[in-house]
Parts: sequence; structure tokens; C-alpha cells
Amino acid sequence: MEVIMTLQELVICLHQYTPWERLHQEHLGQSQDIEHLNRTLSSPVTDQGKKAGLHLPHIPDRADGTYSEPLFFSGTADSDILVIQHDRYTPPLIHKHDFYELVYVYEGEFIQQIGSGKLLMHTGDFCLIPPGVHHSLDVCNYSIVLNILITEAKFKNIIFNELKADNLISSFFIGNIYSENVNDFIIFHTNGDRHIQELILDLCLEQVNQKDYYKYMINADILKLLGLLLRNYERTCDVPRIRKKKDSENFSILQYIEQNYRSLTLLELAEHFHYSAQHMSHRLKQITGMAFTEYLLQKRMKLAADMLVNTSVRVKSIGENAGYQSQEHFIRTFRKYYGVTPGAYRAMHQKG
Repeated sequence: MEVIMTLQELVICLHQYTPWERLHQEHLGQSQDIEHLNRTLSSPVTDQGKKAGLHLPHIPDRADGTYSEPLFFSGTADSDILVIQHDRYTPPLIHKHDFYELVYVYEGEFIQQIGSGKLLMHTGDFCLIPPGVHHSLDVCNYSIVLNILITEAKFKNIIFNELKADNLISSFFIGNIYSENVNDFIIFHTNGDRHIQELILDLCLEQVNQKDYYKYMINADILKLLGLLLRNYERTCDVPRIRKKKDSENFSILQYIEQNYRSLTLLELAEHFHYSAQHMSHRLKQITGMAFTEYLLQKRMKLAADMLVNTSVRVKSIGENAGYQSQEHFIRTFRKYYGVTPGAYRAMHQKG
């Protein structure tokens, strides 16, 4: 019979220390040498931690401090949102990654470093960190910190298809994806909002128990969470960079491309926004750093690559979904872009 974790059991699990955390706590005053600790400590995850599904096996340190999605996500479409509990009493590690991270302080406080600045995070605080930003979490105390990881593709889908254009998170997304200045973050201060805390616990339970339709429930919880943060805490949040007036229209342009990329032309895009083709070409270059055809090609190829890895859809249908009516044209374009055929790419990257 399948064992289902209750809310009470989850809360107990969040408060209990793993052997990995206890050993780090014992060595905290003796050494901050991560390599020494890793040689000394050999069992990073408890049976209960594995049962809860909120602790990851120990991930080796990377020389350049860069962590990619495959280290955290299983490589299937089922796992584009992941909640993990940050290990307590572990030395802070400066790192960056290619996915989005929502750091939530369930209980306590800790120091978070982003770039060269340090921030004191309190109970109820959320920090949204985009890809490419160097940061670290110094949770050298009892605090319970949850990291909600969202793949870049999933976050992009939420922004373009779920959230309206004119809001803080959308503008934040545009600024970080399509500009060189990625040293950004947003902090929402919810002051221990009980409704949001309960929503986070529900998100954890859905991931742990994986009952029927749990993926839909996780997606709904994330959308509700972002909606509540924007509705109730947008005006009091901390944003280190000033919003630009053009962010909203830039978002609308990219959203229109997102919705019509299969057959869109530069002239059609320009006419929709009442610009000349030349002006739109220049505008898009400013937003994305790419020409219209280059940006459209990148979008189509990334979509095709994602479908090859995460679905069993036929190559011909994937090509059509990416906007190519001719399978030969799609295969030729894909091979030129990635260096291999779609079939070879799928064989190289698809698990199982």
C-alpha cells in the first residue's frame, strides 16, 4: 500500500536534521574547507530525507561554480519544477545556474550573497534569482530554507502564456533574458504570510506524494504563488534595477512572436505594432541582441530540441510544430544549427 505523507509529517521532516546537517554542524567551528568536509562526511541524505523527496543527493562542486539543469532535473517534461530544502550548517558556495530559483525562508533568517552584495533574509521572504547570477546561501543556523527551482523553458512559458504583460516579474524576465546585465534579483517580503506558507507546504506535499494529477497541482500552486506575490507584495518588494518604460511593449513584442512564430514574418510583426519593418528590426535587435531571422531560428530550434528530448513525438510532427512544412528542410536546418540530425540529437540526450 502506498504511503502518503501528511502535512504534520512534512512539517516534522522540515524541522528534523539529516545526518549530513548534523555532521556539518559539528564541524562548523572547526573548518570551513568544503573539500575537507566532503572527505570527512560520507552520508549526505537520510532515509527520511529521501522519503520526503526534498533533499538531493550530494552534488559535486564545480570548478567554475556553474550548475546546469540536468544536475537537478530528470530530463523529462514531468520535472520542470522542483522543491528542495537547503542543507543547514553547510558552508556557503558561490555558484550560478541556467534555471530560475525562488528562495523561500520558511522559518528563521540567513545571509544571502548576490553578486558583491549581501542581504539578510527573514521569515516569509522570497528571492527570485534568474540564470547566470552568482550567489550563495549562508544558512549556518537552524533556519528552514526552501529552494523552488524552475527550468528556463517552464519559466518562459509562465511569463508569456500565464502572466499579463505589465507586471514586475515580466519586466524582470525581459531585462535578464535579453540584456547583458544579469546581476539582478527581486525580493518579496511576505512577513510570514500564513496563506503563502500553506501554499508552499501544499506544493511540497504534491511533489512528495505524487498523487494523480500532481503535476497540474504543482503548476497551479506556482501560478497562484506568483499571482499572490504580485497582488499583495509587488509595491513593497526590493528590486535593485530601475524598470524601464519600454519593458511592457518589449514584452508584448516577444509575446506576439511566442504566439505566432510558426509562420510569422518581420513585416507582419511590424504591421501588428504599427511600425515599419526597419524600425521593428532595429527594435528587436535592441531587445534580444539578434536579428529577427536569427531570433526566430533560435526559438524554433530550441523548441524542437526540447520536444526531441522530452517527448516521443515523431520528427516530422516536431518539425511542423516548429514551423517547417518540409521534413527535409527541418532536418537540414536542425543539422546545420546543432551539428547532428534530429534523430541523433534525440538518441544523445533522451534518457531511458
